[in-house]
Amino acid sequence: MHPLIRDLYKRAIVVGRDYPLGLEYVRNTWKKALQDPNNSTFENIKDTKLQEKELRKAVGRGRYAIREMIGVIQLKKYRTMRRRYGGGLLDVDGETKRILNACSDLRQQ
Repeated sequence: MHPLIRDLYKRAIVVGRDYPLGLEYVRNTWKKALQDPNNSTFENIKDTKLQEKELRKAVGRGRYAIREMIGVIQLKKYRTMRRRYGGGLLDVDGETKRILNACSDLRQQ
């Protein structure tokens, strides 16, 4: 396996740890994609310089896919935080009452 391809697979695995569908899904998908003969058209080229150029283009497409995975992960985290903390809507009056009640409880102790 070419070192660039191995590095690309390692990057995918590291990013896949946080992927919403899980690490196993990412591992299986990337293994299938890397072993698929339709994705390795550069191996049929006889000229080594042209083959290296095609390999680097393929690695660039793989890195783009990893950036897309990172985007999906960030979107999931954003949606989780938004759901967890009320969608960005802050109830100022409710928070003020809660803080005042907590302070009055501390004074009474």
